[in-house]
Amino acid sequence: MEYFITGIDTDIGKTYITKGLSLAFEKCGKKTGVYKPLQSGAVKTNNGLKAPDLEAVKELSSTIRTKYSYLLEGEVSPALAARLAGVNISIEKIKSDFESFKKRNDITFVEGAGGILAPAADSILCADLIKNLNIPVIIVTVPFLGRLNHTLLTIYYAKANNINIKGIVVNKVPQKTDDLAVLNFVDELKMYTDVKILGEIHDTPQLKLDEFVSLTNKL
Repeated sequence: MEYFITGIDTDIGKTYITKGLSLAFEKCGKKTGVYKPLQSGAVKTNNGLKAPDLEAVKELSSTIRTKYSYLLEGEVSPALAARLAGVNISIEKIKSDFESFKKRNDITFVEGAGGILAPAADSILCADLIKNLNIPVIIVTVPFLGRLNHTLLTIYYAKANNINIKGIVVNKVPQKTDDLAVLNFVDELKMYTDVKILGEIHDTPQLKLDEFVSLTNKL
């Protein structure tokens, strides 16, 4: 199985969902891999550049396989980071890397960069990357005011471009709240889309593995 983790925006917890799902599947006895085709915002260390999103996965488990194709500096889109570094991004390389990597795993999660329309390379959006890899997407959203619009726009674009949507994960759900937008987010979302809501992940100091295990049963 292979899934592309995309989001309605940046900083909504794609990496958190990716590492939680990866750990949950590994605990279920599956050989699990995380592939990050394009990592901008690379961190400089004494041993060279490191991919922060993949390092977050490794912090949870040293046995989850990880791979990237392009590692770039700068807290910007991969397209801009590559342009500034003089790097040409090849979709064919990404497809080849993905095909060889997924053969080593029972389940592979591909983590995108930003939202579905984030620039992946010059004249190439993350949506184009998803279509080239030809795998279903899991959309990560958050239940706050204004994000219903972002979520529905992401769904609309994916459907209009024949991208298979596996479902939606609602992330960063507060443990306690009286915020009406948060309390009614899922019900409101169900009124406007037939896309399956896979589950809700609460905003907690430590990852709650049981919530992610419940998600694995729906994939």
